[in-house]
Amino acid sequence: MANRSLQSRLMVMAVLPAMLAALLVGGYALVSHLLNVQESNANRQQLIADSFAAQLESIRPNDREAQQVLLRDLLEEQDVRAADLVFYDGRPHQHAGPRLLPADDASRTPDGRLDTGQSWQLHRDINPGNPATLTVEFSRQGQYVAILESVVILILIMLAVLILAIIPAVRFGRQLTQPIKDMVSAVQRIRDGDLAMDLNMQGRGELADLETALQQMVSALDDAQAELQQNVDQATQDLRETLETIEIQNIELDMARKEALKASQIKSEFLANMSHEIRTPLNGILGFTKLLGRSNMTSRQQDYLNTIHKSADSLLAIINDILDFSKIEAGKLSLDHTPLNLHDLIEDVQTMLAPMAQERGLEQAAIIYSDVPLNLLGDPQRIRQVLTNLISNAIKFTDQGSVVVRAMLEENRGAEAVIKMTVTDTGNGLSVEQQKSLFSAFTQADQSARRQEGGTGLGLAISKRLVEGMGGEIGIESSEGKGSTFWFTLRAERDPRQHTAMFTEELRHKTVTLVETDEYGRLGLYHMLSHWQMEIREYHSLKHLMDAADKGELAESDFMVVGVPNLNTTPNLQQQVDDLAALGRPMLVLSNNPETVSRWLEDLPHCQVQGKPATRQRLLNALLALGGEDNTDNLVMNPSLQLPQSVSVMVVDDHPGNLKLARVFLEELGADVTACDSGAAALDAFREEDFDLVFMDIQMPGMDGKATTAKMRSLETGSKHTPIVALTAHALENERRDLLDSGLDDYLSKPISEKQLRHTLEKWVLKTTRDDLIQKPEVPDTGTLEVFDAALARRRAGGREGLANEMLTMLLESLGTDRPAISAAFDSGDDETLLEKVHKLHGATRYCGTPRLERAAKALEEALKTGVPREDFAPMVATLCDEICALEHYCQAPAVTE
Repeated sequence: MANRSLQSRLMVMAVLPAMLAALLVGGYALVSHLLNVQESNANRQQLIADSFAAQLESIRPNDREAQQVLLRDLLEEQDVRAADLVFYDGRPHQHAGPRLLPADDASRTPDGRLDTGQSWQLHRDINPGNPATLTVEFSRQGQYVAILESVVILILIMLAVLILAIIPAVRFGRQLTQPIKDMVSAVQRIRDGDLAMDLNMQGRGELADLETALQQMVSALDDAQAELQQNVDQATQDLRETLETIEIQNIELDMARKEALKASQIKSEFLANMSHEIRTPLNGILGFTKLLGRSNMTSRQQDYLNTIHKSADSLLAIINDILDFSKIEAGKLSLDHTPLNLHDLIEDVQTMLAPMAQERGLEQAAIIYSDVPLNLLGDPQRIRQVLTNLISNAIKFTDQGSVVVRAMLEENRGAEAVIKMTVTDTGNGLSVEQQKSLFSAFTQADQSARRQEGGTGLGLAISKRLVEGMGGEIGIESSEGKGSTFWFTLRAERDPRQHTAMFTEELRHKTVTLVETDEYGRLGLYHMLSHWQMEIREYHSLKHLMDAADKGELAESDFMVVGVPNLNTTPNLQQQVDDLAALGRPMLVLSNNPETVSRWLEDLPHCQVQGKPATRQRLLNALLALGGEDNTDNLVMNPSLQLPQSVSVMVVDDHPGNLKLARVFLEELGADVTACDSGAAALDAFREEDFDLVFMDIQMPGMDGKATTAKMRSLETGSKHTPIVALTAHALENERRDLLDSGLDDYLSKPISEKQLRHTLEKWVLKTTRDDLIQKPEVPDTGTLEVFDAALARRRAGGREGLANEMLTMLLESLGTDRPAISAAFDSGDDETLLEKVHKLHGATRYCGTPRLERAAKALEEALKTGVPREDFAPMVATLCDEICALEHYCQAPAVTE
């Protein structure tokens, strides 16, 4: 109905009432006519029956022929089907027409007729004196025909009425809908943009009003279109002018971008120059203060010297912060992916900051939960940098109390672990406003002129960028007057090659009495001692410990670990320590003033003193020493800085102080040093003498370090190659790559230390030289070395025999597949796979005491890397396979397996 046209609706509205009226009138007329037909038929049938009954009475009873003629005449009457005359005196009955249909008296109608379903039967008694009955049967066909005629007439009348209703409806519909169709067509043309047409639809009444409104709309649209076109023309003109302006701006922006790039380059150069200009004198200040500290000085002079050293360290820290921030902003800060031990890393930072905490009388503690994986792969330097920043900030802004570091496993992802680390202090806390801008660059919590602590305000901003670069998050939870908790998450891979081995059977089930007034410090010590499976008795103060001693509760204790409070806040502390020492139990005292407490316990072999915070290694060594155990295997001794052999070194630097400092450091290491203050002098010395290594300053007047290195390379002949290490204060990553690309072999950033110099000498001179790599390698003589050296294995494992055995087991498990893989790669000529297998085997042997196998793997790897002719590989591959078999045979012998 919703989709029908208006004309259809008008037709329905016109025809429907006429049809209903025709139906009502025709129905009434039909019913009335049917009733009349039935009544007239009944009357006519009664008259016929009565008329013929009277005629039969007038005929003599014995005149059968007359009777028969009368019955046949009766059949000629309308609707008469049959007639039957029955006598009751035994005479045979007379019949005309078909056989009468059976009828039942129960079907008698009120007017005396019998209804057989197809006809009506009327009975009349004749001549009562001579009884007889006339039965006349009337057919219903005539009545049916009359009814059909009435229905047909009614239908014809209704059709006539409908036709008479439709004709004016169609005409009226056309008069109404044609103007509407014309308007629809006009609207479509208007939609298509034809506004110039002439609307003349000849509508009347409301249609005329609609036509007028449509004409007004067309006129308004025409005016609007004209105005729009005018606006479009104006906008096009404006856009054209804007595009010209944008084009000019693009040119200006391009010029500004070039200027910005140039400014960025100038900034990088400025930072590099600033780094060089500041690090160069700092190198001399730090180095010579260290050397000066070894001489005899008065206490005041020593105090002045320490102040100078601290100031230089602070200045160096500021420079490092600025350079790190610059690297981060430039997107040039790279992260390492190396093995690290989280426990050692936290302890190193706390130990480094211990003097700062001791000066302020603060307690430090580290609580590392047992489910935290300690051996990870990540960037230990950057994690240490974040921890150092957070812990040092906590110490700076805490007047009393403690600074606690916690490490917990937040999420375990199989090979990857998400670790959450928190640094909690008992300082004044931060307001909500201070927290909002805390991690912004060049922002500090206290920016007033009265602030007590200095700094660049870059530490937390750099920490945030570093943590996000390592895939973690950083934040703070604090409220004023209740301290602060800085936290950060660290996503790191587990290191399957590392194994925690700081455990000793000597301390298992030993009883230790633990005393620590600081709750967090006591908890940290408890975790360390429980890791060694010691039985721990805790006391919260020295008074409680003395009360327990008076009751005899310490008689079964094997050790006492006593953390003493601050000397300035605890009266009679010396007497209490002396009383504890008098008990005669092995005792380790932890103090923020270890020098003072050490003087109290001089000449007492059963007592040792260490500074706070305690570390696992120092605590373990002290307990083993107090227990009379040989703790050599548990100590990781620092090697002597003295070089094991004579080394000839050239140092090139135009700064007299730096040149002298490097010369002193190297001579103290035992090196033969030639010092040159310019590139020209270095070239002259290089022509006259062969050096094992050259330390080359980069920024020098006249001939800089790069040019000097290039000329030195041109002087090298044959297979000669002298390692040249850049010694510079430049600190940007792109400069390092540039230096390595220009012919230098390594990079050492100022300020330098003895350990850095020794490490560089070990890397390039003591272990192997570049000449050894380039010369044709010979098959190593392994006859003078042992197949397995247990002492070497123990040293390689840092004194941990259990770890040494585990590393040897892992090596033996891999040899079964390494030897056939190496042979197959050599036979197939796949040098890339051969190098990969040999390099992996060489790396594994460096952690085990297998000097002959290590030497054979090293020789083959160096030959593969230096382009030695392939025919020289065969004897080295054979030697390597023989050494693998020798080691397997050696380890299968009963003497080894027992």
